[in-house]
Amino acid sequence: MFKGPVPPIVPFSMGSLGFMTTFYSEQYRECLKAVLRGPISITLRHRLQCHIIRDKARHDYKTEENTLVLNEVTIDRGISSYLTTLECYCDNSFVTCVQGDKLILSTTFGSNAYSLAAGGSMIHPQVPGILFTPICPHSLSFWPLILLDHVTVRVQVPFNSRSSAWVSFDGKGRKQLEAGDVLVCSIAPWPVSTACQVESTHDFFTQHP
Repeated sequence: MFKGPVPPIVPFSMGSLGFMTTFYSEQYRECLKAVLRGPISITLRHRLQCHIIRDKARHDYKTEENTLVLNEVTIDRGISSYLTTLECYCDNSFVTCVQGDKLILSTTFGSNAYSLAAGGSMIHPQVPGILFTPICPHSLSFWPLILLDHVTVRVQVPFNSRSSAWVSFDGKGRKQLEAGDVLVCSIAPWPVSTACQVESTHDFFTQHP
C-alpha cells in the first residue's frame, strides 16, 4: 500500500468476510456522497514496519528494506519436519524461546484475522499495541501476549537451530530466515485512516461477519 502517510480510505465490502469494510459496494454512490458531504469519523489502524537483518551481512551493518504490514507477520517452519525454534526479544529483554508450528506478530487491527483464529485476543483497532500469538507451542505455560506499541520486537533463528524458518508479510513476500537471521518489527509511524459508517466503536461491534 502506501509507504508513507496514507490518505483517508473508504472501504467497501466486496465479499463475505471483512472487518474493515463497513460500506456495501452496492450502495457506493450514496456512501461516497455522504463521505464527501461530511462530517465523518475516522478510525486509525496501526501498521507494523518490519525488516530483516541477515547474519551474513551483520558486520556490514546492512538491513533489508522495510516492509509495511496491516494485519500480521507470520514465521513458520516451512516444509521442515522440525518444530520452529525462535528466540524472541522485546526491546533488549529476552522474552522466550518459542518452539512450535508458527508465530504470529499482529497489529490490533489484524487481531480480527489470523491471530484470532489461532486463539489470540480481539482488540479494538485504535488500541495501539503488538500481538504476540504462537501456534501450537510446545509448552503448557505459553499464552498469547499483547505488547506495548512503543517496543521493538526481535525474532531470531538460533545459531544452533536444526532448520531454517520462513516469514511472510500479510500472507505475501515469503522469505527464508537462516540461522542467525533476525526479524525486527515495530509500530509504523503512519497509520491507515479509514472512514467510519457511524463511528469507530459502533463499526467495530457491527462490522460485517
